[in-house]
Formats: sequence, C-alpha cells, structure tokens
Amino acid sequence: MTRICTQTFSMKNLGNRSSQTSIVDLLVCVGGIYICYLSYGIFQEKIFRYKDSNYEKFTSTLFLLFIQCVTNTIVAYLATFLWKPQRSKMPLKPFAFTAFAYLGAMLCSNEALKHVSYPTQALGKSCKMIPVMLMGVLLGNKRYSMQEYLCVVLITLGITMFQFGKMATASPSKHSTQENSMYGLFLLFASLTLDGVSGPKQEQLCQQLKPSVHQQMMYTNLWAVVYTGIGAIFSGHAFTGIRFCMENPTILQSIFYFSICSAMGQNFIYFTIQRFSALTCTTITTTRKFFTILFSVFWFGNQLTWVSWAGVAVVFLGLGGEITSKYQKYQLRQLQKMP
Repeated sequence: MTRICTQTFSMKNLGNRSSQTSIVDLLVCVGGIYICYLSYGIFQEKIFRYKDSNYEKFTSTLFLLFIQCVTNTIVAYLATFLWKPQRSKMPLKPFAFTAFAYLGAMLCSNEALKHVSYPTQALGKSCKMIPVMLMGVLLGNKRYSMQEYLCVVLITLGITMFQFGKMATASPSKHSTQENSMYGLFLLFASLTLDGVSGPKQEQLCQQLKPSVHQQMMYTNLWAVVYTGIGAIFSGHAFTGIRFCMENPTILQSIFYFSICSAMGQNFIYFTIQRFSALTCTTITTTRKFFTILFSVFWFGNQLTWVSWAGVAVVFLGLGGEITSKYQKYQLRQLQKMP
C-alpha cells in the first residue's frame, strides 16, 4: 500500500514538473515570437519607407525574401553545431512542399492586400486559425473537441470585431473605399488555404521524420532559397535589388536586422510546432498584432471603441477556453500514464 502511494505521489510530482515545464516553454514561444516579429515589422517598414536621393523606394520584394531565406538557412545550419540533432542526415525532398506552401501564402497575402478593401484584409488576417484547424482534420487526421472548435471561432470573431472597431476610429485615408476584385479575393483565399496546408504538413513531417527544430528550419529554407532565387532572377528583382543596395548602402543595416529578426522568429515558430502544434503556433501569430495594439492602448492611452473592447473580451474568452481545454487534455494524458 505504501509503495503504491509513493508511486502515485512520484507520478503526480512528475506530472506537475512536466506541466510547469510546458507552461514555461509556451511562455518562451509566445515571448520569442512576439518580440522577434514586432522587431521584424519595424525593420520591414523602414526598408519599404526608405527613399533615396531621387525619392525612389525599395520595391524588390523577391530579392528581400531571398536574402531572408538565405539568412534563415545559415542561422539554422550554424545552430545544428550548437544543438546536435539525433539524426545527422535528413532527406531534403519532403520539405519542398512545406517551403512552397509557406512562401506561397506569404506572397499571395502581400499581393492580395493591393486588390481588396481594408475590411476584407482585416477579416482575412483574423481567420488564419480556421483553415489550419480544418486542414489538420483533413490532412493530418487530427481530432478536436467541440470546445476547441468553439474557442477558435471565438478568437477569430473577437479579432475581427477588434479590427473593425479600430477601423471605425482610423482616418479615411488609412482605409480607402477600394473595391474587392475577384483577383484579390482569389489571392486571399489561396493565402488562407496555403496557410492551412503549411502548418499541418510541417507537423506531419515532425511526426514522420523527427527532425530537430533547426533541421526542419534549415531544410525548409533551403527549398525557399531555390524558389525565391528563381523568382528574383526571372522577375528582375535580383538585379534591381542589388543595384538599389549598391547605390544606397545605408539600407543594408535595416535589411541585416530584418533578416536576423526573421531567423530568430523562425526558431520560435518551429519550436512551437514541434513542442505543441501548428494550431498553437497559428494562435500565437494571429493574436500577436492584437496584443501589440492592446499594449499600445494601455501604454500610450489610445482610445478604443466599444466594438473593439467587446472584441477584446471575446478573444480572452476564447483563449481562456483553449488554455483550459489543453490543460484538461494534458491532465488526462498524465492520468493514463499512471499505473
């Protein structure tokens, strides 16, 4: 009897320690993604707002993406020497599709913003969790509870309300009455679909090949280097980008910091996918802008409409439900491990 009690007590202690480690890991992922991509956004804005002596702006998007992917690959490669992977060799071919999907989603999203109205952009940016969840079910044979479906809907609805409330207080110039074109809507749909495919496929690769965080990052970005390199050459962005940088060497500092922030951010992205799930990663990245704006409201005293505050409440309700659901699942797994 004493032995059984001792075993039960030790299992509970082990479970508590694992739970605490899991919470710490999640907080590290959230903090890392938020800080890296907030900095990433600042340097990205600096690059595209930069004007040379002739008032010309940097427009070579594919060239910038190419540099970003090269930096990601180099950082991941160097990291494999610091954190030795269990498998030294990994097949390269399986990572081709995930690289195509994540690059395609990014390019379609950026291009779509030129052809759809601001409300449609806000709605599109808020809905990323839904395709990730649906594709996880269709492609990854994942199973979610009704509570998890409801939480995703609540978070999506809350962020949409928050964005629309913010739009109501913005100046008319900030959100023009641009009409939605069929081309723009198609690109937005393609972006959401590729986002939905990318996460679950990366999660599937983790389960099948068991790469380390940095192996997954390195092999995915190797393919991305090939795709963006070809795209940059055929579009002419490689030549215009190199010329602009040679004529304006001061922009190189912003490009360097932009690329480093991207590489650091991807470390946290892939760690989140491997440690938790693609849906958890999408939840963090989707709510990042929401929490950034919310922080500025409290820090700088900016005003929000009642619609935005209602959206804040709905987001927190959804996040609270998701955290509760994950904790209940975790506790159930720990109980199943007990003799």
